Amino acid sequence: MRIKLIDVDNRLSIKYNQTDGIHNWGDDNAYPSLVKSIIGSSVTAKQCVDINSKYIYGKGFEFAKDNAPIVSKKGLNINQLLRITSREFSEQNNIFLHVNYNALFEVISVDLLPSTDVRIGKTDSKNYAGKYVVYNNWDKSKSKKTNKDDYTLIDRFNSNQSVIEAQVEAAGGWSKYKGQILHLTADFSDLYSLSDIDCVILDADSQYQSSVFKNGGLRKGFFGAKLFITKPFDDDNERDDFVKTIEDLKGAEDSSGVLHLEAENETDVLSEQLIIQNIDSNIDDKKFEYTDKSNKEVIIDAFDVHAILVNKSDNSIFGNSGELLKEAKLTQWEKKEEERNIICEAFKLIFNKFHQPINPTKNWNIIPIIQIENTQSIDPVQAKRLEAQAQLKGSVGGVQALLQIQQSVSQGLTDLESGIVIISEIFGIESSLARQMLGNPKITQEPIQPTNE
Repeated sequence: MRIKLIDVDNRLSIKYNQTDGIHNWGDDNAYPSLVKSIIGSSVTAKQCVDINSKYIYGKGFEFAKDNAPIVSKKGLNINQLLRITSREFSEQNNIFLHVNYNALFEVISVDLLPSTDVRIGKTDSKNYAGKYVVYNNWDKSKSKKTNKDDYTLIDRFNSNQSVIEAQVEAAGGWSKYKGQILHLTADFSDLYSLSDIDCVILDADSQYQSSVFKNGGLRKGFFGAKLFITKPFDDDNERDDFVKTIEDLKGAEDSSGVLHLEAENETDVLSEQLIIQNIDSNIDDKKFEYTDKSNKEVIIDAFDVHAILVNKSDNSIFGNSGELLKEAKLTQWEKKEEERNIICEAFKLIFNKFHQPINPTKNWNIIPIIQIENTQSIDPVQAKRLEAQAQLKGSVGGVQALLQIQQSVSQGLTDLESGIVIISEIFGIESSLARQMLGNPKITQEPIQPTNE
C-alpha cells in the first residue's frame, strides 16, 4: 500500500487526540507510514537511508566470544537489534525500544517497536508523557476504524526500582505488566522528530511519479505497436483467419500490440492491399533528465550523504579516485557520530541491567566501518583537488578533453610523454592507465613543405 501525500501545511501537525488519548503524529496520524512509503518508492532516498544506517551500525559491538547474546523476544542478538535500530533511526529519526523486566528488576528482553505503531500518550504541564499507546493500525491501512480494545498502554522508561514497582502495582501485578518504552529522537525539542526526508518529501515523490509516468507510457501506450490496413474481406471466416495469423506472428511473449483497420473500398494496387505502419509512442526521456537529476541532488543533501557514496562508478577510467572515496567514507563516519552516540548511550543504559552480564570489549563503542586510526586524512586543498578531478572525469566535457588530447598526440602536436603527464595531472589518472588510454598513436602529421620566397 502506498500512503498518499496530504496537504503540505498540515501533514506535520502534532495535536492531542482526546478521543484516543494520544498525540497524533501528523494531521492524519499516519506520518511515519508516509515517510516509509515515500522512502520505499524513491530509489535515491532508499539508498541514502541504507548508507546512513550502515555508517551508524558500523561493524556492531565487539564481544570476547564469537556470538553476541540473545536479547530480544524475537530471538535477535544484540548486534542484530543494533542493525535494525540503526535503520529505523536513519529512516524516521525516532526509535522506540520496548524493555521488559523480571521480578528482580533485571532487563530480560529489548525489542524495537516500529514508529508506525507507537504514539505518545497524554502529557502533563511539563510536557511529560507517562504512557505510550501501541497499535498496528494508526494509518488505517488494515481497517477504516480504530479499535480501542487492541490498544496496548506501556509505561515510559525509567530504570529506577521504585518507579518500576509503582508501575507494576498500577498494572495489577507482574503478569499484567507490559514493561517500558525508551523513546529516542534526533531532535529532543519536540515530541516527535521529523524524518530527514521531510524537507524534500515532494522531490522524492516526484522521483516516484516520474517512473510511474514513463512506465505507463510503455505499458499502456502504443510502444512497439503495429497498424495493419487491409482491403475489405469477403466474409468473417477470411477475416478471422487473418487475425489468427497475425496473433501467431506476435509470438508467445505477445510483446507488441496490433491495430487492424479494414479499408472500405477495394483497390487493384498491390502495395495498397496490405499496409503495415509503426505507431510507437513518443516517450522522451530527455524531458525528465534535469528534473530527475535535481530531485536526486536535493534528496542526497537532505540526508547529508556524501554524493560520491551514492554516485559511485564502476568505470575504472572515469570513476571516482580511491583517495577521494576514502575521504568520503571517513567524512560520512564522522557525520553519523551523534546518532551512534545516542544509540550507544541508550544500549549501555539498558543492558547494564540485563539479567546476564553483557560486556562489549570496547565499552559500548561501535567498531568503525573503516580503520580510521590507520588512515590519515588528506588536507582540505588536496581533497578539493581530488573532488574536482573526479567531477571532470565523469563529465561530458572531460571525455571530450581526453579525446582532444588523444587526437593531439596522434597528430604529433603533443609528445606522448607530455600527453601522459597532462592526463595524470588534470584528471588524476595514474600514469600507467593514461599510457594505456593513449596507446601507441600513429603520427598522422603531414611533413612541412618548404616555402618558396
